[in-house]
Amino acid sequence: MIFEQKARLTVFTLILSLGLMLSSTFDAVAEAQSPENTITISGRVVNGTDGGDPPADLTVFALVIDEDAETIVERVETVTEMDGSFELEVVKIDSGRFYRLVADDGVYTPFVDVLPANAGEEITLTVYDRTTSLEDISVTNYSIVIPVIDETSGVLGVLAAVNLVNSGDEVYLADLADPSLTGFKLLRFNLPEGYQELTVESDLPSGNVMEINTGFAISNPVPPGEYSMVISYSAAFENGEFEYPFRLPFGAESVTILIPEGSGEVTGMGLSRTDAANIGDENYISYEGANYERGVELGVRITGLPKPGVGDQFVEFLGSDQARVAIVVSVAIAMIAAVAYVILVSRRRQLAVGTGSSALEDREGGARPEIVAAIAELDEMHELGKIEDSDYMSRRRQLVQQAVDSDADRDAL
Repeated sequence: MIFEQKARLTVFTLILSLGLMLSSTFDAVAEAQSPENTITISGRVVNGTDGGDPPADLTVFALVIDEDAETIVERVETVTEMDGSFELEVVKIDSGRFYRLVADDGVYTPFVDVLPANAGEEITLTVYDRTTSLEDISVTNYSIVIPVIDETSGVLGVLAAVNLVNSGDEVYLADLADPSLTGFKLLRFNLPEGYQELTVESDLPSGNVMEINTGFAISNPVPPGEYSMVISYSAAFENGEFEYPFRLPFGAESVTILIPEGSGEVTGMGLSRTDAANIGDENYISYEGANYERGVELGVRITGLPKPGVGDQFVEFLGSDQARVAIVVSVAIAMIAAVAYVILVSRRRQLAVGTGSSALEDREGGARPEIVAAIAELDEMHELGKIEDSDYMSRRRQLVQQAVDSDADRDAL
């Protein structure tokens, strides 16, 4: 009997304590959501494509991000009205936090970061109609720096910076679900055959890198505007010589290649030696060319490279912060801002992981990216004349059928 009374008392105490806890929690939530502690962020989603439909019933959400803790504190979402306008009621914040307004149109997710002091201003988010055409994609500047030449292992360390422009009013997005997709419809970049340790960073919306023997392609959406890419890799050379076809599928307004002074001579279509540049304690010789048409091949050749026996000065290149700084210094002051922006946006974008998904990313499961990469590589080999027409068509039909089967398998799940 005494035991039962004690048990009942314990249960009663537990229920009372739980009630008090829930009461205080509800009070805290009510206080946080009270009008005194919230503000309304309003704005409009507009379609930047000429003649495009207004973005009605589009999901827009606000993230409250703690910059120091690198965490998402709160998420609030709504849908746009017929004219694209929206309103979001969010909690008030102070310094150290900011709002990120995101529009999810199913293709990519444009966003705008808003500081507390600017939260009362009208916010504009721009979406675009989609295109699979690369006609409006071009390169304004393609700069290559070779800060490391290891004569012992016969390896070059290479850094490249690419300024990419979409001059149209539609967002480019490769349709990886299209069975007729070819490597020529992908955003692709040529690299020396046998390259290794590839890394690619950019301020483009998120996507995947698909490596092939002669370079890589990316699935990132490319909205109208200018973007920067930073590419690093290693490449082998033999007997003091290095050859690189260096094709430019999208042309280039200017090309710059920098090599340490006294390390060799660079030749290639339209390239001429210009002024020397000083990077840290090293002098670099610059070779420049301009106004390259789409699809041109420069045929870059470097001769007079150090041969084994000159000295063992191997430098751990890839992943080195010092190597990344080299390209920033060498490619004029404008590239400093571009590369710094790439790093900043990359770090900030990690905060929003899982906050929005694109239709493209949803399609890229299974084996399809690998099949698409194989098709791109096959197209590249055929373009170079390294495969017979009959063999090319036969292998390509097989790959396309694999892509179709891959889609059918996923639809059945």
